[in-house]
Amino acid sequence: MARRGAALLALELALAVSVPAQAQPADDLQRDDALVQTIGWRLSHANAAFCTRAAPATGLLLGDVQTFADPAAARAAYGLSGDIAVAAVAAGSPAEAAGLAANAVVAAVEGTPVGPPPARGNWDRVWALQARLEQAAAQRGEVALTLADGRAVTVPAAPSCGVRFILDDAKDNAGATRSQVRIGRRALDQLGRDEAMIAAVLAHELAHAALDHETLLGPGQRPTAAVRRTEREADRLSVWIMANAGYSPEAALRMIRLITPRGLLVIPGASHGKASTRAREMAEEIAVMRTQPDTNWALRFRREP
Repeated sequence: MARRGAALLALELALAVSVPAQAQPADDLQRDDALVQTIGWRLSHANAAFCTRAAPATGLLLGDVQTFADPAAARAAYGLSGDIAVAAVAAGSPAEAAGLAANAVVAAVEGTPVGPPPARGNWDRVWALQARLEQAAAQRGEVALTLADGRAVTVPAAPSCGVRFILDDAKDNAGATRSQVRIGRRALDQLGRDEAMIAAVLAHELAHAALDHETLLGPGQRPTAAVRRTEREADRLSVWIMANAGYSPEAALRMIRLITPRGLLVIPGASHGKASTRAREMAEEIAVMRTQPDTNWALRFRREP
């Protein structure tokens, strides 16, 4: 996954001097990371009561300069004294309340040092640390971090759907597994970084994760009709997820109308349905949702047969 290499040249040109280790997001890459984390946290936290695999979370994403094409240049550009640092903090999350900010260098997670650079697999170390952080949040309800300046920071966890949100430079579209939602930076460009429309995309993918469509469809070649059913479900559930998080579900209709015959964000055609059909079905679901006494989709949402 070439997540950060392509962005490094622009980062170096934009930052002629080092930034403080506790700086706010320093470039477009970090701002996009923060945007995705913030929207993802808002959706996940607001719908935690309805997700069957909910788990406490912090709204914190770690980063590793080893994932850049030139780690030394990344350390200099971001003003980092070490390899592992806060990549993004979701607005309104426990991590933000704990005072964490982008580029805070992390020396240890849960009392265990971050360790040396990986011999291979440049993402292995940071994903292992992120998993350690998420496991502590789920098991203990808080995460203990030691920063490079010696400060100990305890971040309490709060309810979430237990899904990790990732901004992915290597992808144009969006996708989900049962535990992870990804969206490409090009998708943010195509949406004009409109928060509500990005929320519509992430809500669709969160719906796939929450309903565990990965397990439902199984591995290997998947029948078109089965995929279409899961896409229809994700479209319809997305408007409930958005409403619970305070986003106007009509933004999902605006997002769908941007899909062209060449494809935007999700692949149109037999497996996903025409954009006009999807927009109509979501509009019908919004009308159904608004007749219900509440937006508890665990009780009120009608699954596809």
